[in-house]
Amino acid sequence: MSTPSPFNIVPVMHISSGRVIRWQGDHFIRCHGIEANPLSLALHWLQQGAHQLHVIDLDAAQGRASVVPALLLALMNKSAQVSVGGGIHNVCTAKERLSYGASHIVVGSLLADPLLLHKVVRAVGLPRIWGSIPVENGNGIDQHIIHAKEAGLHNLVLVAQSPYTMAEPANLRLIEKLTQDGFTIWTSGQIHHSHELVTMYQAGAKGAFISRALHDGSLRVDRIAEDIQRAGAHMSA
Repeated sequence: MSTPSPFNIVPVMHISSGRVIRWQGDHFIRCHGIEANPLSLALHWLQQGAHQLHVIDLDAAQGRASVVPALLLALMNKSAQVSVGGGIHNVCTAKERLSYGASHIVVGSLLADPLLLHKVVRAVGLPRIWGSIPVENGNGIDQHIIHAKEAGLHNLVLVAQSPYTMAEPANLRLIEKLTQDGFTIWTSGQIHHSHELVTMYQAGAKGAFISRALHDGSLRVDRIAEDIQRAGAHMSA
């Protein structure tokens, strides 16, 4: 497995009814073959050089039985961090997801409730909770950003909303601003090409959460690092 670089690629899988699903247009479709099995897909990405994975647990979010605890157990001996998101609305759920063995949780709706957010932070600790904020043309949800800062969160995932990408100039300026404000910024959503990742890295992003482009093969974890190196981004520790 390759050495981790300062710019991290985080493959994302959505799990529903125990199987991997992915976006096509504005709706989900079921994956087939190796991509349908969460463990097989996770191992595939780890073999390509991923050091982090993110799982969106749609089953747990909807109160259904989840395979994610078994997935985390199976990955326990692998040198990878696995974060979990989806349906985390209270302290109990946050603790439960972390008890599976997740390295940290990623929350979105919790950022709308500062009192509850502070309770979750106290219960699980700052390093184990990241915020997720939708972004359109350089505009995030200002109140969510304020609440994240007041709660002491360090890591924010900025999720581009279609048709925008995080490589848009306005979104790159937002990455720069939030980085200057002391946040560690990760990007997600509408990522299709390595050159987009280069611009995000140069704006100060720590890494990118990628789903569709890895599923359809337009991007590969191992080739992304090579592309960024060729583009002149500094990839050594």
